[in-house]
Amino acid sequence: MDKKTFLLVDRIKQIESSFIKDGWATIYESYNPDNNDQALIYCCIVDSRRIKTYKLDRDWVIQNGSEGKPTIWGNGKYQTNAKKGIEPFLFSKHFNFSGGHESYVDISEEFVLYFKLYESSGNKQNRKFYFIDEVGDLEEVIIIEPKRIRIKVKYLKEYLSVRKVYFSICFDFMRLDKNNLAEMSIEPMDKDFQADNYFYNHFISNLVFFETGKNQSSIHGKVIINPDKNKTKGYHFDYKNQEYAKFITGYDNDGNEILQDCKKEDGKHFVLTYFKKEVLDKYYNDPAKYKVDGWSVRSNYFSLKIDNNVDGYVPVFLIELGILPYKEQLHWKQYNIPPQGGISSTYYKTMIEGSWVEHPETPDLFFKHKYEQFNSNWEKKFGWKFYKPLTKEDEHIFTSLHLPTTNNVKTFCEQMLSLTKITIDRLNEKEFEKNPLAKKGDKGITKLEKFLKFNDIIIPDMIAFLRTLWDLRSGLLSHSFSNANKACKQAIKYFGLRDDNYVEVATDIFVKSIYTLNTLENRLLKQEIRTAN
Repeated sequence: MDKKTFLLVDRIKQIESSFIKDGWATIYESYNPDNNDQALIYCCIVDSRRIKTYKLDRDWVIQNGSEGKPTIWGNGKYQTNAKKGIEPFLFSKHFNFSGGHESYVDISEEFVLYFKLYESSGNKQNRKFYFIDEVGDLEEVIIIEPKRIRIKVKYLKEYLSVRKVYFSICFDFMRLDKNNLAEMSIEPMDKDFQADNYFYNHFISNLVFFETGKNQSSIHGKVIINPDKNKTKGYHFDYKNQEYAKFITGYDNDGNEILQDCKKEDGKHFVLTYFKKEVLDKYYNDPAKYKVDGWSVRSNYFSLKIDNNVDGYVPVFLIELGILPYKEQLHWKQYNIPPQGGISSTYYKTMIEGSWVEHPETPDLFFKHKYEQFNSNWEKKFGWKFYKPLTKEDEHIFTSLHLPTTNNVKTFCEQMLSLTKITIDRLNEKEFEKNPLAKKGDKGITKLEKFLKFNDIIIPDMIAFLRTLWDLRSGLLSHSFSNANKACKQAIKYFGLRDDNYVEVATDIFVKSIYTLNTLENRLLKQEIRTAN
């Protein structure tokens, strides 16, 4: 063992840093790989009325394994082992039972309850506690491992500050070595070291009476973590001090952008601010968590009113953004753009006039509205769905369907593939083939075509569109059209697809898909159909 290791230099550095590293504090450690290197880190809460005297020596006061646990002594009275002004934060638990035993450490339930921490565990010795923030994201607060427990300092400091108490991290380190102290230029020592936030004793001697030939270096003491006496806001539950981001709402006389915060105040009710369409990608890409339509973005944690009926940008009334958690406001802020051309007539009639508007305006949202309406009306009239419903696992395909916000090939492919899945892939082939024109081996679009022909409806342009969209599928699956087959290349030519017009082509495909629904509605829903042989 070298000199620095024997002198516990690494452990002293931990003491001087209050056992804090990268925002985490080690509050428990049980280390004993062999008798030559042993360590125990423990902790407790100290009342403000006791902290002054508690800091004057190295005595922990609390003991690992008997930290305030209740018991009944010989006098028959119920009492605990707790010392006045000392509160356990960890509880060592040991169980021996028929067929086995188990040991683990629990956390103060009061701390867990204060932050409403969510516990996730593989077992008692391997657990994590998470804080669930205002948008439902999980943040690690406590990590429990078999021989170590760490806690995120900002949560610990908040807890201490709210309660106006102190936190003691107690430690006991010892290393044994056979090297001669004189040869290592080390003198025996029994010395106390004290600073404002720690008190420990470093003891070095030869173990003459216990293990002949061995030298001992041990450190015993405690580190104090103070509450923040100046912390008056910023707690997780201090809603009165909510922050509000600023957004662009206009220009001043010098042409500079005017920024206003989104706090709900008089004079702001009809102030608009605008955002790039890309602001919605986050929500479209996580359909299990968010729902986007023409009027809002919704989750289990917030509901934001937006105007999603305008091509190219998203108008939002400024004060609506104030309902968002500040973390979510910052997401919107990065997509904020200068004032645009107002709001859509649909949004105005709905949100300002309070009139009922039948459908949204943008091609993607209108298609989704029309798709559901058509399928519902079809089932009401004929008793079966024109498009088979998606499975529960695939419902996100419809929910997240939208126009690409940029000329990005990956997004284009994903959205057009989704459109193909809910239309061509979901055609109700079993019902379409119930006519004398159907033949064995016919595929989806052919079955639809013969079903229409049997009902005296021939629409070659619509069938050509569907077949061509299907032919584009191979390129959609690979997110690349560079090695497209012959049919896919013809589809690329049909749609006029280039590297710089993915949004334009996607819009055209959505529009043609709306035409398809309108045509089927006008030609089939308004008449009786024949299906039986």
